[in-house]
Amino acid sequence: MLKVELRNISKSYTPGKAVLYPLDLTVNPGELFFLLGPSGCGKSTLLRLLAGFISPDTGSILFDGKDITSTAPEKRDAGLVFQNYALWPHMTVFDNVAFGLDTRKIKGEEKKQKVRAALEMVDMQNLGDRRPSSLSGGQQQRVALARAIAFRPKLLLLDEPLSNLDAKLRDSMRNEIRRICKEAGLTAIYVTHDRKEALSMGDRIAVIYDGRIEETGAPWEIYRRPSTRFSAEFMGNANFIPVKIIDVEPDGCLVETSFARMRCALPAFPVAKGNTCTAMVRPESFNISTAANIPNSFKAVIKTMTFQGETGGWLLAADGCDLSVLELCPPKRETGGELFLSVTPEHIVLLEDK
Repeated sequence: MLKVELRNISKSYTPGKAVLYPLDLTVNPGELFFLLGPSGCGKSTLLRLLAGFISPDTGSILFDGKDITSTAPEKRDAGLVFQNYALWPHMTVFDNVAFGLDTRKIKGEEKKQKVRAALEMVDMQNLGDRRPSSLSGGQQQRVALARAIAFRPKLLLLDEPLSNLDAKLRDSMRNEIRRICKEAGLTAIYVTHDRKEALSMGDRIAVIYDGRIEETGAPWEIYRRPSTRFSAEFMGNANFIPVKIIDVEPDGCLVETSFARMRCALPAFPVAKGNTCTAMVRPESFNISTAANIPNSFKAVIKTMTFQGETGGWLLAADGCDLSVLELCPPKRETGGELFLSVTPEHIVLLEDK
């Protein structure tokens, strides 16, 4: 399995306008690693640098410790899967998958065995004589994936591979791509703007914004305990509450909001009594009750409710501060009614104001 390292990599397409600012990144062997961010943040440029389609302005790219910054794309031992599948319409499924083997001078029985193995891995072994136009979008993406892994690369690069599929197909293909990467023992780097893909599939995620890496970590860590406000907002719905530090203890902080004093976990940055910052709480982290004697609880008034079947989205007001709350299997409640919200200290994340 391949280890990928980027050291001080930067890229500009026009002078004075950086697409990627100098950054460092390590992808561990066998990881399914996600580059996640909005359109134009630089994530696809990063993938093109890894593929060798463009060269960096500064820095180096290492595969297993070997500098391949100047190595030609066809010599990087990397398979690619694109958003638009890039299948030859006049070729059969078998011939499309074999195309990458032909360019590598793999012929005869060896080629047939590798094609059959790749098609079997993506569950397309019975459709080798079909043409792409007769396949569904999900099947075409499976063929593109088979072509990328047929020559058994050490690295798989995926650029928004599911964005052209409908929601139901995307859900099933997420599981399939992760399964295939793990079964094939591949190191894979996956570009997307879809946080659900990154959260459900990734071993680790790098959140990218404006040409810089905001933070890197496991999906759970970045969702539950983001380091920056951008990461918090991009990874999902969140409440942002201005707070003042009242006390700092070895195991946490006491903070004051406009509606209550609450205990929270210590942040990753240094804080002192009297400091101000922002507390982030995910909507699903609030607990709703009718009792006031629960730690970290406060009174709130129901403003609106959006029924979503198995969940309900509440907008509540607590002393003028609007809070979004998500509840599983919500009962019927009246607008204007009062209730109590509570949240455990570990679900209150302090973010540094910048």
